[in-house]
Amino acid sequence: MDTTEPTTGALVADRIGRILLLRRSDGCWELPAVAPLPGEEPADAAARALYETCGRPGTAGETVGGLDGGNGHARQLVVRVTPDDPGDLDRLVLTRHATHGWFFADSLPGVNPAAVAFLRTHAPARPHLPREHWLATVSRSWTCTAAIVTTPDGRLLMVKGDDVDRWGFPGGVLDNHEHSRTGASRELREETGLDLPAGPLLAVFWQHPAPGLDHPIVQFVHDFGTVDPDAVQLSCTDGEITRWAWFRPDELDAAAGPSRSERARLALRARDTGHTVTETYPGAFGGAALTPDTAARAGRGLG
Repeated sequence: MDTTEPTTGALVADRIGRILLLRRSDGCWELPAVAPLPGEEPADAAARALYETCGRPGTAGETVGGLDGGNGHARQLVVRVTPDDPGDLDRLVLTRHATHGWFFADSLPGVNPAAVAFLRTHAPARPHLPREHWLATVSRSWTCTAAIVTTPDGRLLMVKGDDVDRWGFPGGVLDNHEHSRTGASRELREETGLDLPAGPLLAVFWQHPAPGLDHPIVQFVHDFGTVDPDAVQLSCTDGEITRWAWFRPDELDAAAGPSRSERARLALRARDTGHTVTETYPGAFGGAALTPDTAARAGRGLG
């Protein structure tokens, strides 16, 4: 909650001791919180904070203490709140935030140092879990691959389906147990008809969860060399891709969006230097929110 007024926050933990945090549009994480109403008891304000920010009713317990928000933010009174329905706590109705997450106190995301110290003091300790329960808490990601193919004069091959607005790299989601090089070759063949030998790994890109997609994305980008565009005929095996084009790097901002344009430049630089690059992005790769449906559409959603 971005405010300089005093607030009341809800400290909510799930069955295994993870804390509920909400991510604002600026990327910062915070507790569910509201400004208390005149005469409102802290317990009532904390329960209201959970309901108004997440759509879940809860019962307030003890007051934990006061949290200095830092950076000009006012002090926040924190109260423990237990959700009335301890069922699927990932199904929240967020009204003010981009996304949410459940975190152990020793692995908190981007919150101010005072908040980290406070939460580590008052949150439950990380429990020792049976293996099957521990695996359920491990972060999952969409694992994707992409192919870089250029012409002798440096233009880059991009693909597009009828149901998307911008161009993307040939590529998509890896199958189970599939190597990124094998997956990139398969996606390139399916989406363009090109059967080229896969070259070295140029780049690894990581995107944090975005609105509508609660898993991070990791993308492996492989080099597939240079081809003469007049000597190849491009096609798609399943109709997913309907258009192909070769773009100069300086044309990609308009055609593919600034994120894909930057990733293309980094991949081409890696080809020139021989050094794999890595980069992390806070939002969706394509510059717009992704959904599980668009993510499942392989190269079109993630390319």
